[in-house]
Amino acid sequence: MYSRSDLVRVYLGAQDRGFGGYYPDSSTFNAALKAHYTAVLDGLQQLFGLRLHPDGISTFNNRVLFMLFAATVDSFLALRTPWSRFMEAGLLLRKIEEAGSDGGRVMAAGERIDALTAESRETHLEMLDALISTMLGDRAELTFSSADLEALGIDDAKPNPANYPLYED
Repeated sequence: MYSRSDLVRVYLGAQDRGFGGYYPDSSTFNAALKAHYTAVLDGLQQLFGLRLHPDGISTFNNRVLFMLFAATVDSFLALRTPWSRFMEAGLLLRKIEEAGSDGGRVMAAGERIDALTAESRETHLEMLDALISTMLGDRAELTFSSADLEALGIDDAKPNPANYPLYED
């Protein structure tokens, strides 16, 4: 079942900025995943009766709220830690361990940053859910099924990463 929180998560995934299972080195998988999120987003927007685009929002109040929604999405997608860009950090971790007490401080600070970033992500999602709930009004508690999306001609099955090269040259 798809709820308003799923609408938010699909919207985030459709932004193609690292949220929702994208692989940094697989343009073919990422293109398929982007197409999936875009299609499901289109279907959910139809079902909920709310377009999440400045030109598609029908009421003044929702256009005003969408400005904060979009800013919150940008803020959420910008969240990262010092470790976010490392796919493999074995050598770096070994060097930090060799740094003794300063290395311990680095690791402790990194753990705090990770925890605070995770907390910030959850708080952003809470804010996005509250904004969507307000914009949806009496439609906020609706849920929809895969069959509802299928009736619109949308297959909600995510692409399987095993069907794509995950590391391209």
